[in-house]
Amino acid sequence: MKETIKNMAAYEAELPVAEVKATYGVSYVARLSANESPYGPSPKVGPAIRDVSDDVLGFYPDRQATALRQAVAKLEQVNPDSLVFGAGADELIELLTRVILTPNDNVIVPNPTFGEYAMHAQIEQATTKSIPVNQDTGHVDFDAMFDAVDEHTTMVWLANPNNPTGVFETRSDILSFLQKLPQSVVLVVDEAYYDFVDQIDATVIRDVKDYPNLVVLRTLSKAYGLANLRIGYGVMQEPLYQVMQAVRLPYNLNTYQITGAVAALSDQLYLQSVVAKVKSEREKFEQFLTKHQFKYYQSQTNFLWIKVGDAKRVGEALLSEGYQINDRLNAEWIRIALGTVSDNEGMQRILLSSKIKEC
Repeated sequence: MKETIKNMAAYEAELPVAEVKATYGVSYVARLSANESPYGPSPKVGPAIRDVSDDVLGFYPDRQATALRQAVAKLEQVNPDSLVFGAGADELIELLTRVILTPNDNVIVPNPTFGEYAMHAQIEQATTKSIPVNQDTGHVDFDAMFDAVDEHTTMVWLANPNNPTGVFETRSDILSFLQKLPQSVVLVVDEAYYDFVDQIDATVIRDVKDYPNLVVLRTLSKAYGLANLRIGYGVMQEPLYQVMQAVRLPYNLNTYQITGAVAALSDQLYLQSVVAKVKSEREKFEQFLTKHQFKYYQSQTNFLWIKVGDAKRVGEALLSEGYQINDRLNAEWIRIALGTVSDNEGMQRILLSSKIKEC
């Protein structure tokens, strides 16, 4: 066993809703801990999956996910031969680190950010340099990130907007940073929450064709409401594209995943309606936080990063009222996914209650 991973802790998932109800004696649980969509997928998805003939079960799926490849390429205006699909963006994060990193390499990430970047670097016996974000605004310190690059740096990870802070970096700032990086350093921009960004020029996905060391990741788990189907894709140039295609499992997406994803992508009106609801609730929640003097970072996602003092105690107090949030990421900050109107209003009432103030 690798020395670097033998003491690694397993991912700590949310308690199942049924267990929360039984443990805390609540009749309703608002699951606001995993940044899922409370609105679910397009109504086109379920019928499309159910229409798949049972005959396909005896055969392997399309290993190139052709229908999905064509749908994404058309929607995002990218070369279909630059798309690598995975079981969620998680599989692509794993494969990118497997392909690029060696035990002598290091990876640079903002701090805080999505934990899987450092976890997979650890598995590959590489080291991670964590560069603190601006404490006042939550923005990435691009100058400090660049200063951390050395002859052993092979990857830089940038979740944009960032998870768990929700903070968005502009395309111009990202490209300015990328242009300074050595071509030997791969910049991976994880745009899992891209759909929730207010700005029009919010993505670098179409810039991949101009930068061989730029990779962009997307997922259908968030705005599209397909977390259970596990659909992710990456856009990248050669030679990385061909290597990623070679190392991924040949049938990593099944026919039901492909069919459901195509149906979801075809319903952009539904996506826009979901995004509009999230943005409206985000604005109202941030106004509430400002009014009551909570420290938070301005979010461009479907979640909020809020400083509460004792995160574990606040998380437990919320859970006892049926509100499941993420209190595992920082000792003083909690991450709350935006729920329905009633979920968010209920959450705000509890944040002002004596139970929370006592924490």
